[in-house]
Amino acid sequence: MARKEKLLKMLEMDPDDPFLHYALAQESLFSDDRDDAVNRLRDVLRRFPEYHAAHFQLGQILAEDGAHKEAIEIIKSGIEVAQAAGDQHAVTEMTGFLQMLGDENHD
Repeated sequence: MARKEKLLKMLEMDPDDPFLHYALAQESLFSDDRDDAVNRLRDVLRRFPEYHAAHFQLGQILAEDGAHKEAIEIIKSGIEVAQAAGDQHAVTEMTGFLQMLGDENHD
């Protein structure tokens, strides 16, 4: 059974697991289905706004696709969520990414 099918089967058993939704988005990204990955990541953030890894991944995809303004906003939101969760590693990674995008006005 392919990974995507396994993830979908696991989601049937536990539809409220944010990691499974995130992993499914990642699987779409690995399969070069960027549109599906973006849609799934947006869904993760809608359903589980505290899942900061989805903020970072979505921000990276949007930046790669040239949507820098939206990417910056998503990453800033992810930094706030990661700070609230006490995940300094994620804060540092996302802050570095913002700097790479040229956004020096983050808090």
